[in-house]
Amino acid sequence: MPANHNRLSQFLVLLGDFALLNAAFFGAAWQRFRDLPFFDTPYYDYYLQLWLILNLLWLVLSFIFRTYDLALKPEPRQSVSKTFNVFIGHLFVVLLLLVALQRSEQYSRLFFVYFYSGVALTILPWHFFYLRFLRSFRRRSRPLRTVVLVGEGRAFDDFIQLVGRNPELGIAVSRSFRIDKSDSLEDLEAYLEQSPGEELFVALNPGHAAFGKLYRLADQHVMNFRALPDLGMPPMKSMRIDFYDHLPVLSFRPEPLQQWHNRWLKRSFDILFSLLLILICLPLLFPILAIGVKLSGPGPIFFKQKRSGYRGEEFVIYKFRSMALNAQSDTHQAKAEDPRITSFGRFIRRWHLDELPQLFQVLGGEMSMVGPRPHMIAHTEEYRNLVDRYMLRHLVKPGLTGLAQVQGYKGEHDLPSMEARVRADVYYLENWSLLLDLSIILRTLASWSKTN
Repeated sequence: MPANHNRLSQFLVLLGDFALLNAAFFGAAWQRFRDLPFFDTPYYDYYLQLWLILNLLWLVLSFIFRTYDLALKPEPRQSVSKTFNVFIGHLFVVLLLLVALQRSEQYSRLFFVYFYSGVALTILPWHFFYLRFLRSFRRRSRPLRTVVLVGEGRAFDDFIQLVGRNPELGIAVSRSFRIDKSDSLEDLEAYLEQSPGEELFVALNPGHAAFGKLYRLADQHVMNFRALPDLGMPPMKSMRIDFYDHLPVLSFRPEPLQQWHNRWLKRSFDILFSLLLILICLPLLFPILAIGVKLSGPGPIFFKQKRSGYRGEEFVIYKFRSMALNAQSDTHQAKAEDPRITSFGRFIRRWHLDELPQLFQVLGGEMSMVGPRPHMIAHTEEYRNLVDRYMLRHLVKPGLTGLAQVQGYKGEHDLPSMEARVRADVYYLENWSLLLDLSIILRTLASWSKTN
C-alpha cells in the first residue's frame, strides 16, 4: 500500500538519523576520552544526560522542520536544506541550554567539536543520497498504485503527462475516461463493476454537474476520491490548502519565512553573525574608516537615506559616506565613474566597506545578513508598476547581500536587469533555507576576492 510504503520511508530516514547521531556521539566520546577512565568519573552521569537531550532534541526539531516528510517526488536538495536547519537549530539550542543551566564547565568543548563535525559530515550526505536512492528505486520498481482517471480539459491532459514523465510517483493509470469526447459516465460505471480500482482521480471543477455523482460513485465502489480541479492559472506545486474551521483556504506561494521556526532560525543567525563581525571590525576598522571619510572632504561620516524595507515600510539605511555632498543622492544612483565619488569613497565601495554600518541594523532587526537589497524610494515607485511581482521582494527583510547580487545583478538599474533581480529575489523568498543563506554569503565573499 502507498501509505505503508511512505511510512516505511519516513521510518528509515529517522532511523538513519538516530544511528548516525549516536555514532557521532559515541565516536566523539571515544576520541575525547579514550585515555581517561571515563566510566569511573562523575562526568559519566553528565554525558548520559547529554545523550538523552541530544536525541530528544533532534527528534523534536525533525518534526518541527518535517525532515521525515517525503513527498511523492522527493527533492534531495530541499531535504538537505531542512536537515541543515535542524542541525543549526540543534547546535544553537544545546549551546543555549548549557549557558542557561550553567553546565558549560561540565562538558568538553572539544567533544562538541568532534560531535557536531561528525553529525554534519554524515547526516547531511545521508539525507541527500537516501532520497536519490529512493527516487531511483521508485523509478525502477512497479507502480505503488493504479488509478482510474475521469474528466476533461487541461487538468486531464496534464495528469496523463505527469504520470508518464515521473515514474517515481509510483502511479499507473489503469483506464482513463474523457467525458468531453467519446466516453460517458455509464462507460465508467460499467468498467468499475468489472475492475474496481483503489483511487478515482477526477479532472473536473467542483461546480461541474458530474462532480457530485462521481464522488458518490467512488464511495459506492470503496475507492479513494481525488480531485484535479483546473484553477485557471499556471500550475504551482507549492500550493497549500489550510482550513479555517470548515472553510478551505488556498495558498499559492511558498513562504518558508512565514513559519515561526524559520524566522527564529534566520534571526538567530543574523544576531550571531552580525555580532561576530561587529566585534571583529569595531575596535580597529571602524575608527580608521571614520577618519578616512572625514579627511576625504566636508560632510558627515555617515550617509543615510530612506529605502524600501520589510512589508514596503520605509526605513533609513546607513553607510560610510563615499560621495561628496550633492543634491541628487536620493534620485540618481552612483555609476562606475561617477564624479561625485571621492577617492577614499571609491576604495571603500570597491571593498564594500561603506556598508559595514548596516551590521548594526542587522543586529537591531531592520535588516538581515541575506535578503533583497533595499532600493531607493524613487526606484520602488518607478518599477513597482513596470516589473511583475516587484513588491513581493518586500515580504522578507532587506539584506546586506542577496541572491540577485551574487548572480551579478548589481550596480546601475535598467528594466531588463531589474526584472532579473526581482526573479532572483522572489526565488529567494519562495526557496529560503539557512543553507541558501550560507551559500549566498560564501558566494559574496568569493565574488569580492575575484573583483579585488
